[in-house]
Amino acid sequence: MKFLDFFRMGLVNLSRRKARTILTALSMAIGVMCIVVLISVGLGYEAAYRENIEAMGSLTKIDVTPPSDSTGGRTALLNDKAVDAFKSLNGVEAVTPVVQATAWLQSGSYIGSAKLYGIDLSTASSFLIYPVEGEMPGAGTHLRPELMFTDDMAASFADPDKDWEFALNADGTPKVDLLHSTIKLTFDYSNLSGEYQEGEDGRAVSAGNMYRLNISGLCSAQNYTYATSGFLDKTRLEEWISANSAFIPQRSLEDTGGQKTYDLVWVKAAEGDDVQAIAKVIRDAGFNTYSLNDMLESVKKQSNQIQGMLAAIGAVSMLVSAICIANTMMMSINERTREVGILKVLGTEFSDIARMFLTEAFLVGLIGGVAGLLVSVLLKQLIPKVLASLAGMEIRCAFTWWLILGSVLFAGIVALIAAWIPARKAMNISPNEAIRSE
Repeated sequence: MKFLDFFRMGLVNLSRRKARTILTALSMAIGVMCIVVLISVGLGYEAAYRENIEAMGSLTKIDVTPPSDSTGGRTALLNDKAVDAFKSLNGVEAVTPVVQATAWLQSGSYIGSAKLYGIDLSTASSFLIYPVEGEMPGAGTHLRPELMFTDDMAASFADPDKDWEFALNADGTPKVDLLHSTIKLTFDYSNLSGEYQEGEDGRAVSAGNMYRLNISGLCSAQNYTYATSGFLDKTRLEEWISANSAFIPQRSLEDTGGQKTYDLVWVKAAEGDDVQAIAKVIRDAGFNTYSLNDMLESVKKQSNQIQGMLAAIGAVSMLVSAICIANTMMMSINERTREVGILKVLGTEFSDIARMFLTEAFLVGLIGGVAGLLVSVLLKQLIPKVLASLAGMEIRCAFTWWLILGSVLFAGIVALIAAWIPARKAMNISPNEAIRSE
């Protein structure tokens, strides 16, 4: 017999016992609904946290810092040699040393503060640092350097004469236009406050240099990852730090063996899957690493545990459904003993008789699986609201193609397994005893 023949015969036999078929399929539908809903909640939990982490910055960026503990042997130096070594690692897209400093800005009577990042500007786009207005900065000159600020910088200026009231218009727009205003920068606040130090000749002098900026463009703060920050060429910022050493903390060359070292290096992985492997190699070399991908991996572990627990709860309901199907098929075989005997007398192969009952069970499982899936889709909007009210946090369901397809196929497979023992019983029925039985 062909598969379609078994399929048609199965539908006919099931239709003869509509009430029993509906109840059995209903039990399977409930089991499938429980599994789909519970697993989708676990997937929704992971998706929500992934979005929150991605909003905090790039998942492929690794922050490398010097070893925190120098005891117990030779200390790894985060220097240019280490930077070159990072560039040679498999899966690395870009690497840049990061020089950092905090500076004061002035625009007219308004004052602001910015964190400066000196980087290799050729790698900026790899770290999602690119202008949304204007253009990338160049090197500029020593006194007229080029910088690119984050787009939230203008709103951070305030008036010190008005109790540090933010420089905002009535509609909330910044009064300072970074791209078209004269912006000065200094590392010595006394240059801006007027509280000057007294020089050797008794005259008031400023202790720090003042720079007039050429602002080339504005970039995104990346959801406050780089809030109120400025980006410029690494070499230029190193010159500033050297010229204003009295106001900028510097690492002693004596502490680093006389070599220029960095407090921070950014490493960009080409793919998210490469992050953990690259970070491990760097840590094995003696450095500290941090990446948002670490948080994501932790969330994945938690999510897997949650999904496993929820799937186990759903599996219990599927077990009950399997027992119901097995009981139904056993009852069906007992009622159709004479039918089975006649089929054997007519020469029907024992395997075909087993396939007949297995097909019926598979159809019941398939019908129940589809019904349970449809109910799950209908409850997709309601369940998160109910769970959110109970848990006090936003919870959502996430449906995937493998969950939709897998749940239906799983229902059919569970039904087949549950019907296997009853089907073997049908194969072992004696034809003579079956024909004589009523």
